[in-house]
Amino acid sequence: GAYESVTYTGADGDEIQMWVHYPPGFDPAKKYPLFLLIHGGPHGAITDNFHFRWNAQTFASWGYVAAWPNFHGSSGFGQAFTDSINPDWISRPYADTIAATEWLMQKPWIDTQRMVAGGGSYGGYLSTILLGREHPFNALVIHAAVYDLYSQNSADFAVHDERFGPYWENPELYRELSPHTYASKFVTPSLVIHGQLDLRVPVGQAFELFRALQTRGVESRLVYYPDENHWVLKRHNSLHWYGEVRNWVERFATPGPIAQ
Repeated sequence: GAYESVTYTGADGDEIQMWVHYPPGFDPAKKYPLFLLIHGGPHGAITDNFHFRWNAQTFASWGYVAAWPNFHGSSGFGQAFTDSINPDWISRPYADTIAATEWLMQKPWIDTQRMVAGGGSYGGYLSTILLGREHPFNALVIHAAVYDLYSQNSADFAVHDERFGPYWENPELYRELSPHTYASKFVTPSLVIHGQLDLRVPVGQAFELFRALQTRGVESRLVYYPDENHWVLKRHNSLHWYGEVRNWVERFATPGPIAQ
């Protein structure tokens, strides 16, 4: 389907760029479900390049408007914009994500009763943060996410020490940034995905998150790939991944247009 670059007002009144992908045969006189996508990094960015992972055109082909906001922290918009989320990795990206969704909700062709969101790596982390905060989504897709920043620090200590300092020197910061802190508020149905060979975010993070969801009685599903790393790269696994994601989002946000 067609796609376009748009801008909206995000955190601090800054203009945020976002890619919006429309389903094939898009009719603005009808209403479509939304799949809000959260990119990784966080110091990465979404462009109009093609990639088989988290392919927005694929999601759009299922009958969703798929949108990728390049929130605060994204690269390509100046170093100050990239650095603006350090050391607080939540406030501005979360605000930008909600603002993107609200911008889309104002469009007559978005069905506000059919909305899902998700992402991988940092996108999975921010999706897990959404679990513990107010948001308008029916369900979430959480791939390769950090759940407990304390235990994650042991695996990725060089990176996190540089960004946040040692956790014993900044315990309150780690507590505020760690999704597990907000587990008592988890209620949104969540698809949790992880690979055993992930060296960036150890697979135990997914097990901890899934256990918390199950303990709280939240509708949830764990998809575990014993032969994949931080990303699902093997062809047969990628096909399986898309099938799992599609089944999940269609369950909570029926695809395709309806009359306004």
